[in-house]
Amino acid sequence: MPSDFDGRIHVIDGVLQLELPGSDAPAAASGMLPSFVVGPENELVVAPLLRLLGDLDLAKRDVADGTQLFNPLVLVGGSGSGKSQLVQGIVRHWRQRLDAAQVEYFTAADFCREVQAATDDDRLPAWRDSIRSLRLLVIDDLHRLRPRPAFQQELRYAIDAIVAAGGIVVLTADREPIAIGHLDTGLRDRLSAGLTVRLQRPSLAARRAILQLAASARGTVFTDAELARLAQREASSPAELIGRVTTAIKPRPPVAVPAPTPPPTTDNAATDFAQLKQIIAVTARYFSITQAALTGPARRASLVEARNIAVYLARRLTSLSYADIGRGLGGRDHTTIMHAERRLAERITHDPVTQQAVDELDRLLR
Repeated sequence: MPSDFDGRIHVIDGVLQLELPGSDAPAAASGMLPSFVVGPENELVVAPLLRLLGDLDLAKRDVADGTQLFNPLVLVGGSGSGKSQLVQGIVRHWRQRLDAAQVEYFTAADFCREVQAATDDDRLPAWRDSIRSLRLLVIDDLHRLRPRPAFQQELRYAIDAIVAAGGIVVLTADREPIAIGHLDTGLRDRLSAGLTVRLQRPSLAARRAILQLAASARGTVFTDAELARLAQREASSPAELIGRVTTAIKPRPPVAVPAPTPPPTTDNAATDFAQLKQIIAVTARYFSITQAALTGPARRASLVEARNIAVYLARRLTSLSYADIGRGLGGRDHTTIMHAERRLAERITHDPVTQQAVDELDRLLR
């Protein structure tokens, strides 16, 4: 087993529990687990997972050594199966070992936006060179790749170039590439040359492990009987199991005391969406950019930073979901918003300038 997994990987009752780089228990409170759980039903993903998250001295060794058997790697599963959590953990792991310019994560929708923006700005050749020279490329939600031939060809040629140069490509999708009807034949064939692994529904052992992790992240301990009851029923995804924990620990009002009539309340959703609009407007003014640019497709470094800060503030000042925030920020996918929040959270830990901007905007918005 790779040495840098020491203390971060556990095998309990045949279930592998891997602490992902940069993940933490508070994240579980927002629907994510502090560890990625792999039961016997998903043993096919263990070998590539250990290779991608193992002890790789990337400055001295060829990262492609032994990876051609699963390169490109496509992880398939429904919403809530943990695909995005896993690939974002892989990205964080590699960014700790490589220059940031050598590792990139896109949702498929954002990849298309990148291609279009580079084309519109007459910088497609330079952008293309930067993508094809990556050591790791991750594309989330492949099934959302737009059907335009230009976008699909760019992705296919990028995969060819990266793999040929010894880099690695990882993709996620809700179904096998061969079943994604709008993918062109060349791209489907290229993906079929690697390894496609479907994340299966968690087994009983995996369900117990997931429930224990979710409960622990919320400071709750279940009895064996409670754990057995919650784990007994099959679940389509880890997200469904996390929902069971949330329901199980939800406080119940005392039966003997009638609940008081609540005072009239405002529409929380409408208030939150109004606050999101305010966040976008104030952030745009702070960075001297237009709101259209902030919510648009362009990915200049200054725009991406401002966008990530707006996401970070929206998650803290509203109760909107990732999907709601994505819709408010130009129709972006929920996985894009999740990634933006985490990237900004990581950045403010070592960048006082970004932390100052967040603090100032927070004061302006409260």
